[in-house]
This record gives sequence, structure tokens and C-alpha cells, in this order.
Amino acid sequence: MSDAEIYVGEQRVGTTSNSTLDGEERVRQGLAKAAEMKDEGNKFFLEKNWTSAITAYKQALSYLPSPPVRDRKQDEKTDEETGIDAEEGTKDPNPPSPGVSTPQQEAAESPLMKECSTMRIALNSNIAACEIKLEAWEAAVSAATAALDEEPHHQKALWRRAKANEALDSWSSLTAAQRDYQTLRDIVPSTQPLYRDATAALRILEPRIEIVRKRDTDKMLGQLKEVGDSVLGWFGLSTNNFQMTPNGQGGYSMNFVSNP
Repeated sequence: MSDAEIYVGEQRVGTTSNSTLDGEERVRQGLAKAAEMKDEGNKFFLEKNWTSAITAYKQALSYLPSPPVRDRKQDEKTDEETGIDAEEGTKDPNPPSPGVSTPQQEAAESPLMKECSTMRIALNSNIAACEIKLEAWEAAVSAATAALDEEPHHQKALWRRAKANEALDSWSSLTAAQRDYQTLRDIVPSTQPLYRDATAALRILEPRIEIVRKRDTDKMLGQLKEVGDSVLGWFGLSTNNFQMTPNGQGGYSMNFVSNP
């Protein structure tokens, strides 16, 4: 590549007389290419060509800067008053001053970076929609989560993640779907159709979660019984030799039965 050629992602997007291009201008050019690929993905989506749409959306993402590292939960964050790093457990000799933004934070909050974030959110949410069409439920959850990492109240991403988690049909996934539907009820005005849809989904989901919880628990206990029987078999015993009975104090007592 000559010094005059400029590449963003894998595409040559222009030339410059300098060997390096200003970082902000490079981001702008990448954002423009991402917008082009997003439009191409939207065309594929309208044609119901879900796989090609995903490819286009992912190509668009490749032209954008990576999202900033998501803030940790409060109990995992650095203690700003003491300068204690929660991960390393060591004192930071130069803790950030309250109310003072770091250069990284200022860059992430710039209008250009916010525009990139908005584009990434839309692309990941669109990918989730395509993955749902392909019934690739785990991929849909992953894509929707990528959007929600940047905008936790993105309504389409919340809805799509909830639907994908419903389809996964495990106790944990249904519980996750329940949380997303509840979030939608909390943030969407009650006059909107999405509020009513989330409310209806919650109503149907609640008894279903209990059924699946019992199913998954019984399956897990059955697997544990098989493991226990395989081990106890060496001693001429099985799990049937051990019976659990309520002890009247909220717990259970284990009793050995020689002839179950």
C-alpha cells in the first residue's frame, strides 16, 4: 500500500498526502462505510435474505471502533475515594478526581463516538432480528445483548432478546426473558402496543417458568441419580437405599434402607 492510500476495515476509502490520517476523520470515513453496509443489509432483510443481511451488518460493524468497556457493577468498581482497584486489590497512586473525566471517557462521550454507538446498537439489534428469523436463538441473544450493553433500555433489543430466550426454553432462559419483559413494562408507556405485548407475554410466561423449572430440576436429579447409582453399584448399593424424609424443621433427614 502506498503512503497515499487510506484503508478503513478492508476497504480503500480515499487518499491523503500524509502517511497517517487524523483519527477523527478515519472514524468518520468508517462510519460512512458502515452506513452504506447497513443500507445493503436492510435491502437483504426486506428480501428475506437473512444470512446475507447478517453478513452485511457484521461487515458494517467491522468499520466501526469497538465499544468502550462496559462499566462494572457498583461493587466491582474502583473505590474513587480510596483509590482501591476492586480487581487487583491494590491502591491506585493516582485515583481519578471526583467530577473529572478521563481522556478515554471524554472520547467515548464525543458526538462522533455517540454516533458510532448508535450505529453499533442498530446493527446488533438488526442482527438479532435476522438470527431470530433463522431460529438461531443463542446467536440472537448474543447480538441483542451486544446492543443492550451500550443501551440497556433499547426496546427492540430487549424484545428480541426476550423472544430468543423464550425459544431456548430452559429455566434460566425463561427467567431472563421474564426480566426483559418486565423491563419493557417499566420503561414503555402503558398506551403503547409494546407495553401490552410485554404484559401479555409475562402473563403467559409465569406458569410456564414453573413447569420448566420442575422439568429441569427433575432432569438434573435424574442425572445425579444415575451418577450416584454408578458409584454406589460398586458397593452393592443404589440411591434407593437412601431415603430423604422431612425433619419438621424445614430440612430433611437421610435414612438408610437395607431392602428398599
